[in-house]
Amino acid sequence: MTSQKLMFFGFCSVFTVIILFCVLAGGYTSFWRSKNRIEGSKSLLTDACQKRLDLVPDLIEITPKNNPQNPLQQIDQTAQKAAKILPHVISQHTPLEKALIKDFEISQLQLTTQLKEVFIQLEASLDKKQSGQFSDIKNQFYSAQNNLFVAGQRYNDEVNYFNIRKEAFWTSFIANLFGFNKLNYINISTDLFLPAKVTFAKNNS
Repeated sequence: MTSQKLMFFGFCSVFTVIILFCVLAGGYTSFWRSKNRIEGSKSLLTDACQKRLDLVPDLIEITPKNNPQNPLQQIDQTAQKAAKILPHVISQHTPLEKALIKDFEISQLQLTTQLKEVFIQLEASLDKKQSGQFSDIKNQFYSAQNNLFVAGQRYNDEVNYFNIRKEAFWTSFIANLFGFNKLNYINISTDLFLPAKVTFAKNNS
């Protein structure tokens, strides 16, 4: 009888250890995948930023060089500034530093604001041929802006999911056990990248 009890308790102990191991391993894997999804969503966001930057030279190309109020010198400088910051965002593994996020947001917001101003000026000043070229480029910028909106939302969704699980009762134990609690992810501003029809609306400043 005693032998049977020992066997039973031994079986229960082994079963409990197996269950605990599976729970811990599953929790660790879940956090690791969540971390990788944040990194992946960051890559989508920076790719979208780069594609928008790549369109700026085409916009500059169609602008009349003899325009005394040429608006593109400033936007070219802003694009260059954004292009210098973007590689740092790309190369730095998440979590991104707060100061870097701030610099990234400022550079991208300045570019968006100036693009809107340029669109308004060019629509009023270009001839028929140039207007056709501008319309094609503008559509590409609109597509790029919409991609930025989607990518920005996805990044914030992944960050929020990770942060919520890090603080939840049971999953916080796993986060603390494996060091995921030390990863402090920060959202980007929710109004940094809006849909193109909102961003470039003439009455939206």
